Amino acid sequence: MSEKSKSVTVSTWGDYLIGYERVLDYLKEAQKESPKVVALKKDSKAKGSYITLQFKLGDKPFNKSCGCNLTMQGVSDALKKAHLVATALESLSSETEFWSWYDDVILGKNVVRNDLITFGEAIAKVEAGYWDGYTKKRQKRDKENASHLSIWYDAYGQYYKLLPQDTIVNLTDVMSVINSKKTGSKTRQTCLSVMKKLAETIGDSRLREELSNIDGKQTIYRDDLQAVSIEDFLQLRNDVLNIPANDKRYHLESRKAWLWVFSMQIVYGLRVHEVFAIQNVNQPFKTKDGATIPALSDPINTKMIAVVGDKTALNTTTKTGYRLTIPLLPPTHANLIEQLEIKSAKLPELNLVSTNPNTIVGKYNKSARDRLESWSKFTQTHALRHLSNLNGMMSGISLETRAMSLGHSPTMNDTVYKRRQTTQTTIDLLTKSDNQAIPLNSAIKVLKQLGADAKMIAYTASIYSVSPDKITELLTDI
Repeated sequence: MSEKSKSVTVSTWGDYLIGYERVLDYLKEAQKESPKVVALKKDSKAKGSYITLQFKLGDKPFNKSCGCNLTMQGVSDALKKAHLVATALESLSSETEFWSWYDDVILGKNVVRNDLITFGEAIAKVEAGYWDGYTKKRQKRDKENASHLSIWYDAYGQYYKLLPQDTIVNLTDVMSVINSKKTGSKTRQTCLSVMKKLAETIGDSRLREELSNIDGKQTIYRDDLQAVSIEDFLQLRNDVLNIPANDKRYHLESRKAWLWVFSMQIVYGLRVHEVFAIQNVNQPFKTKDGATIPALSDPINTKMIAVVGDKTALNTTTKTGYRLTIPLLPPTHANLIEQLEIKSAKLPELNLVSTNPNTIVGKYNKSARDRLESWSKFTQTHALRHLSNLNGMMSGISLETRAMSLGHSPTMNDTVYKRRQTTQTTIDLLTKSDNQAIPLNSAIKVLKQLGADAKMIAYTASIYSVSPDKITELLTDI
């Protein structure tokens, strides 16, 4: 990919895409980088999607398979093959010679493969490809970067270490690892995916085909997700700060600093580690194009835009890189910035003694969770980020703007980020939104996600001047 395609900006939507969206975005980038005489195209069969190469041989157009599935690795391999084909079209003189070359080099039909490769050797090939590639922010991976090391382990290493390293690659051992994960779980889905990656990397088409026949769809989802309202957090904040005056045992300044972190999550929808990457906490930030973003602590700063940088104070990388984010303030608490003392702008001090990448990367989340566990029954910091999104919905901020501010895709925002709602937040969303009340059909979808009880059905019916039976009927129809 060119340097231009790896650049990161606030409006680079590819940085916030997830799953299949990321693959399609990566394919679009690869299509821009492919030679003019060879195009990359997406095609599909019953067993999945793959990539073809389109080119002309003489005056005759062809659309040929290149042996690459529609995956991140497949797109990368297809782009390399496109450049090889472009060179061959110029250098090979006869059609017969070209197709013989195509079968050998692009499809590997006549290549004698050494199938006697161990799991350890296969894993080494996958890892080499990982370090040779780029992050979803299009940044070159770095073995000295704790975040990149941690991602390798979380995404691949924890599954590959379960394989017998000195054994020749085989389906039985692969299935043993996959079947050790609960059917329908996210873990099994991911495990299957990384095993397909291994088969694809070493060119084991038989193993890849066997794994393609396995249903790895996630059907089991967490049922322990916590939800919190602004009132809940304000009460928690009051309890945490309500300590005996001048009693140093309670570490008042540390409490205030951690409350500021959680408050930033509510107001801006930040991930915990992103709070420690804010570039304009107590000083202005100058962007690459010369714009100056005032410090959050600036008394006359009214826009209160927060600048999230690429790296945190511990030198770990942030999940979605550099971006600008805006306050998401609900009409029910328009003075939330003042209530939560956002302009006090003081970060907690963290001591790091470990050199373990996973420990370093997880330091922020663990420290935040430890604070909450010592203060209340509420422990899931991500619930504050979800609450911020709902606050933005209530204030009439568009889906796209909320997604950009929170640093994820509109699809993620419109699905996953509507799952955590307290009853009070739902009522506020239905009745106190800025703009007009949300459409009845939208309200029904919200109720459906919550699992509405008789009280909520009756309440919604009164808001929209319809009968409870009508609400029940609409819930059944969805």
